[in-house]
Amino acid sequence: MSSAVQPPPPAATRGGTDAAHTPRAPTSAATAQLNPSLSRRSLSARGGDEERVGRKFFVNPLPSDVFVNYDPPVVGPVWIRTNPMFSFIFHPYLVLLRVLHRSKQPAPGVIPFVDNTVRTARYTVLSFIPSQLVVQFSKVANIYFFVVSMLQIVPNVSPTGKFTTIFPLSFFIIVSMIKEGYDDYFRHKQDSAENSSPIQRLVVTSGATSRSHRSSLMGRKLSFKADAEAASGRNTNVVELQSLNSIAFHSTSTGSWENASCKEIRVGDIIRVRDREFIPADIVVLYSSNEDGICFIETSNLDGETNLKQRQALKATFDAIHDVNGLANYHAMMHTESPSGDLYNFDGYLVDAANVRFPLSTNQFLQRGATLRNTKEIYGVAVYTGEESKIRMNSFVPPNSKVSHLGAVTNKVILFILGLLLVFCALGLMAYILWDSRDRAQDGILKHWYLIGDSGYSLVFFTFLILFNAFIPISLYVTMEVVKIVQVYFMVNDLAMYDEERDIPAQANTSALNEDLGQVQYVFSDKTGTLTENVMEFRLFSVAGQAFKHPSVGRRNDAADATVLIQDLSSARAQGYRLNPFRQQCFDFLLAMALCHSAIPDLSQARIDNDMPPFNSEERVPNNHTQNAIVYQSSSADEVAIVNAARDLTFLYKNRTPTSVVLNILNEPTDTEFELLNILEFTSDRKRMSTIYKYPDGRIMLLVKGADNVILERISSAPLNEDQFRIKASILQDVGAFATEGLRTLLYAYRELDSSFYNQWNVRYADALASITNRVANVSAVAEELERELILLGATAIEDKLQEGVPETIETLRKAGIRVWMLTGDKTETAVNIGRTCNLIKKETHVMLLNDETCPLGKGKPLESEVAAISNWVTSTTANFKQLKLQMPNCHILVAVEGRMLTKLEKMAANNQIGGNEETPTFKSLLDLLIAADNVICCRFSPSQKALLVRLVKSRLSKQHHTKGGASELLEELSGGAPSGWSKLWSTLILKPRPSGVTLAIGDGANDIPMLLCAHVGIGITGREGLAASRASDYSIAKFKFLQPLLFVHGRWSYVRICLFTLGTLYKNITFYGTQLVFQFFCGYSGTSLYEQWTLSLNNVLFTSLPVMIVGVFEKDLNRSTLMAVPELYRYGQMNRGFNFRVQLRWLLQGFLHAALSVVLPAILYGGFSWTGGNQTFSTPLFFYANTPTWVKEVFQSDGSGPYQESALYPLGTISYTITVLFCTIKVLYVECHYITGIHHFIGLLTFFVWIAYQFVYSYVWQPHSAFGPDTAYEYSGLYYSLIHSQIRFWGVVILSVVIGLIVEDVSVKFLEMLGRMVRWGAGGGRKSKIVVLETSAEPSKLKDSDPLSQEARIAASHAVGEHDWADEVEWWQRWEQLRMRRYR
Repeated sequence: MSSAVQPPPPAATRGGTDAAHTPRAPTSAATAQLNPSLSRRSLSARGGDEERVGRKFFVNPLPSDVFVNYDPPVVGPVWIRTNPMFSFIFHPYLVLLRVLHRSKQPAPGVIPFVDNTVRTARYTVLSFIPSQLVVQFSKVANIYFFVVSMLQIVPNVSPTGKFTTIFPLSFFIIVSMIKEGYDDYFRHKQDSAENSSPIQRLVVTSGATSRSHRSSLMGRKLSFKADAEAASGRNTNVVELQSLNSIAFHSTSTGSWENASCKEIRVGDIIRVRDREFIPADIVVLYSSNEDGICFIETSNLDGETNLKQRQALKATFDAIHDVNGLANYHAMMHTESPSGDLYNFDGYLVDAANVRFPLSTNQFLQRGATLRNTKEIYGVAVYTGEESKIRMNSFVPPNSKVSHLGAVTNKVILFILGLLLVFCALGLMAYILWDSRDRAQDGILKHWYLIGDSGYSLVFFTFLILFNAFIPISLYVTMEVVKIVQVYFMVNDLAMYDEERDIPAQANTSALNEDLGQVQYVFSDKTGTLTENVMEFRLFSVAGQAFKHPSVGRRNDAADATVLIQDLSSARAQGYRLNPFRQQCFDFLLAMALCHSAIPDLSQARIDNDMPPFNSEERVPNNHTQNAIVYQSSSADEVAIVNAARDLTFLYKNRTPTSVVLNILNEPTDTEFELLNILEFTSDRKRMSTIYKYPDGRIMLLVKGADNVILERISSAPLNEDQFRIKASILQDVGAFATEGLRTLLYAYRELDSSFYNQWNVRYADALASITNRVANVSAVAEELERELILLGATAIEDKLQEGVPETIETLRKAGIRVWMLTGDKTETAVNIGRTCNLIKKETHVMLLNDETCPLGKGKPLESEVAAISNWVTSTTANFKQLKLQMPNCHILVAVEGRMLTKLEKMAANNQIGGNEETPTFKSLLDLLIAADNVICCRFSPSQKALLVRLVKSRLSKQHHTKGGASELLEELSGGAPSGWSKLWSTLILKPRPSGVTLAIGDGANDIPMLLCAHVGIGITGREGLAASRASDYSIAKFKFLQPLLFVHGRWSYVRICLFTLGTLYKNITFYGTQLVFQFFCGYSGTSLYEQWTLSLNNVLFTSLPVMIVGVFEKDLNRSTLMAVPELYRYGQMNRGFNFRVQLRWLLQGFLHAALSVVLPAILYGGFSWTGGNQTFSTPLFFYANTPTWVKEVFQSDGSGPYQESALYPLGTISYTITVLFCTIKVLYVECHYITGIHHFIGLLTFFVWIAYQFVYSYVWQPHSAFGPDTAYEYSGLYYSLIHSQIRFWGVVILSVVIGLIVEDVSVKFLEMLGRMVRWGAGGGRKSKIVVLETSAEPSKLKDSDPLSQEARIAASHAVGEHDWADEVEWWQRWEQLRMRRYR
């Protein structure tokens, strides 16, 4: 490369480059010479060669122009169209939608594109009810209760009335539907405001006719035949630009702007957008008020990036349009790809009136929702409108069907209860048959007056099914959803997760996974922007065999000062000396830094600043030739850092046009312009970026920068002399040293191109850009032809600092039993160094690397031998791993894997046509090793490889309890080996809790989205790479350190709350409906209900729902300070200690016990409520008046022959109901709850008094044979006051029953559990003899509960040592907190 830099030739000689991102736009004879296929000829003659995909439309169409949509829109919801059964059921609904869709199209033809109306609302008036019915009855419990409600309608089957199940079911379904409708109503209001927003649209006036650009008067007529042919995919004879006579048609046209609403925009409409206005539709820019058709947009509403992005009109359109009249007379045809949700790609082409074809790309594409900045105005043509705009297509990506781990366990419990219910129904049927055959009749005469002749055995089973149906809680799902929404409210309003500096709180995109946050075992983390700040600072560069440091870097012995180099270059250039090879290579490298990028100088933020020093690492640096400091904008923080560094080193990037870049080099008196020919964009697949320039001296230079492994693969294989070899070796050595320091490295290379070779290549590149299908692949293939035989220039090193609190957070996660994996695209040395800095790798850590150094694959070897080498490494490393763990069980081992190795295994699986990579033996062994490792670093991983690894680990953990070897055979072997059959049986019998296996992925960029979607829980970092990850995630936070309060506090609280809520809900249903089961022993197993039907149906709605919801919202088993200081407590959720079959069985048995006590104790104490004659009534208890034979006989042998038998159900049912309400309220709110507030007392009293008030009111409202008193054997009218008239007796039985139940069961069980823990803690725990409570003068009010590091708890946790680790003993810490607060009092 030469140092001679001359001004570029005049722009007129450059062949007319349209854009930096596209090849030069062909004009006149030069175009035909480069590419004869692009010469002027009629489009209709070329129609057979066109790709029949996407859409064709016209700018300022003629009457004969036909709009074609090769992908006509489909009508109807996806869930209907894709399901054959739903398609058949809802066929009339689909027909109605099609009719409505056609009626909305303008006459006379059907325009094959949707209008610009957007609808974020999920439902319409027509779709709401059918959609919601499908949603509601997709829940198994709702289907179950619907079937039961249908059985109740069958005569002589239901013992509880015909509507007692359908009423609460309808109530909860309607509540859910009202909630959805309420939310959707506000979405409709927002949609209406957006659709009615004002815009300016072009109106073309030709002669005496005024024509709206979108109206049929403009001639946008599409014949029904053409529409049908387009819809069927057949060839359509599109009448396009006939000749230059078409232009003559518009020669007298004038244009003006009319005000319209956003929803009125159609495809092909031309609109005007002014500075700081939103783009109302996806448009292609035709003209910009800025020079060369450049405009700037801000896409923060799309991807969260606040940096400006440059767009530019094609040179052909910009030159043809100078004002609104020129715009009115411009005529062209556009062919674009089909609408898609890809925010980062756009393919199409434009054919002007001269039949010249120009490729369209993202450089001309402005997305709906972006904001125009630093541009007075632009004119653009609408390409995609309404629901077909990219932001809307992207918004309707199918949501994740993620189900929480606890939800899956709950479903299994419900199935278990359903099995019990069927067993009870079968046993009841058999008991009824035995009783009926013995006690029903004697000598053919019925023994009881209330029996009928037919036994009806066939229906008794269904009678019991209806009677016991509510063992499964009908309100579980609805109330749980409400509870989780309130939990999310607390979560997003937590100041401990609020980033005050950037004003970013925590956000939740779902509430379904709250409890999973308390059960995480594996965390998969991105590096850049997640663990680091993503604020890049240029530090070092290596060129010509020498390392240099940026002027802002302090003293270093291994790098020279770049200031001296710049002074040397400036002096040599000023004196006109020819640069020696060393200086020349340094000059070329710095020039490449200033040229090879896509950054944009934002002059709008420039300001005069004369007092800045000549070298400064900040963004604003003065220059001798401009007093305006320039701020650079780029989507890549690395590029901004490099361009700033080049500016600091006096290679000042001053200006950019679509065809040139202007630099001021070494403070020379004149600026230098470089002609920009092409830009080959950086992609995650290419991992490199290239620019092609025509230097002022006429040379065509290819400049390439990218990852070291990518660039080195493309370096020329030509022999090197000794000096060249030394320089290359020195650069590579410096790159390794930079990476070891944790710096991000890039290599620069170049290639000088022959003009004829470039011209031929540019023709192929133009063809690739003009393709609509597979454009990215075609462009990449053509770029690959050019990016080879490169010459290495140098390397840069950029520092990305760690976020605050990252090392402490990772150490805390490790103490909590969470294994952290770091997945990054950086090279191994950089990733390992960051791992040391962020505490993934400690001093005593054993690091096991799988890369080219530890497992050399060589070049040119067959794939089988490479996989064999990887297999050998895995085998030997696994043996070493096992040996270390057996010798030192607590040793810390980290495994680092390079993505290239995983790629080899993927190719091997593809060659063997194996469906999943895990099925290959080598990959299976590697995955066993990674899962067993304490921490893992994955280097050089692509986004798809990140997602693959997360998905496989998630699959392993989900099946660990059902597959041989568990999640990892190696981990299982180190844990004591695979359990024997007897061990498995014993673990099953004692219902031993099992690990949750929940995975969590966290990242900040769009490339992390696949990984976030694959994990059980996805956490987005709202960082500097935009909002793409946070919008696609389940939850989002501003900093990595906020994982601590999110997991340890809110995650654990949510887990404990949902556990207690679910257990309480199951318990209250078992307790209440278990009384029906017990009562069958008193009524001949006939299926008679103990309760009045409407009182029965309101149990879940009014009398027991609030207590469980309160504990689900407010429960705190431990304070925040304790949870943050003792991360070991997080293992409570990991091991499923709060919700497992052992805990569930205890609650179910307690429920059945309380149910039995609620019926048997009143029956015993009241003597069966039978009338015995004399002055006694049904409400006169026998208490102390009944002898033993009397009450035993009347309780167990009463057959209802007394005159008060019908009403005798009421007293026993009412007192049992009252006892169960008190049991449920006291047990849930007080016995099992650890955080009792005034709200708990209020809800407890409210629940009880609502029940009493209901009894008073309903006993007087109830009438026989009416809506409130159907034809049943249950008497109710006016009985409640008579029942409790003697309050001492009534409430004496109630209180005595409740006290006996609580003392006999709950208190005694908890006492025995506490006794057992005291024995463990005192004898075998290895702990101090007394609980540590520190002396402190701090008052409780002065101790901030939100303090993340409670010093007292930390010191107390330090005593959790000994033979047994008890730091995760929740009960011990609860006792510690009680003593701590008692001491303060």
